[in-house]
Amino acid sequence: MSKQYINLDGKLIESNQACLSANNRAFHYGDGLFESIRMINQHIPLLQLHLQRLHIGMAALEIKPPVDWNMEFWKEQIAKVCHKWHHARIRITVFRTEGGLYTPNHHDARFLIEAEKLEEEQYQWNKDGLSVAICNIAQIHAGSLLSNLKTCNALPYVLGAIFARKHQLGDSLLLNQHERLVESSSSNIYLVREGMVVTPPLSEGCVDGVFRKFLLREMPKAGWNIQERPIRPADLRQAEEVFLSNAVRGIRWVKLFGDRNFGKQNGKKLHEWVNETLAAL
Repeated sequence: MSKQYINLDGKLIESNQACLSANNRAFHYGDGLFESIRMINQHIPLLQLHLQRLHIGMAALEIKPPVDWNMEFWKEQIAKVCHKWHHARIRITVFRTEGGLYTPNHHDARFLIEAEKLEEEQYQWNKDGLSVAICNIAQIHAGSLLSNLKTCNALPYVLGAIFARKHQLGDSLLLNQHERLVESSSSNIYLVREGMVVTPPLSEGCVDGVFRKFLLREMPKAGWNIQERPIRPADLRQAEEVFLSNAVRGIRWVKLFGDRNFGKQNGKKLHEWVNETLAAL
């Protein structure tokens, strides 16, 4: 079995070796951000959107990246870890350099890149569908500076995933303080009704998902109707279809919410369109 490596600040290290200080600020305070990225056929079609979100997040957290952290830099650093793989799941974590307590001594950025080889050549359709339920043990705060970012403090999503596993669900759905649907523990959420695809706006507290941004930008060009508006739990029962999306898994169809069964026709067509569109980028 070949050795697995990670990339810490440009240096390759065996993945089973200790590499971070106990004073790491991402460990102490969740003082960092991360991106989960999909590589398809040695190409990362949504990389620009990932990097845009990463740099917006660093600006919000006042983490200062080096001036050379551009597209070509990240392609080179990712390639060090992915070797000659064609398909992979990649995680970039950026964190503030160590020093200080709550108040940091420095604002310089460091990075860690991890990768996992995948066999699938494109996004796979989940033909059996997901069962979901609302998780009431974790809440997303709409209007927070942090709610739209992918920070290293992901406890609501951890609790949501634990809830889903305990109840033998495919995923759980999270609410904001207004008791409206925000997202799932791992993905943005969409409802389909009368030919319209609806997803919560960022003001509701959802993560500014890269795949979500891609869909909002590209679907209208292809003739799909999509809009952002608040969603209540009761709206789920009136929906014809429900699906989730994230950059690693693509679109996943939701089959069951309580005793409500959903269709999949539009979701499957959208899944196929996504694979075709990304292959052409």
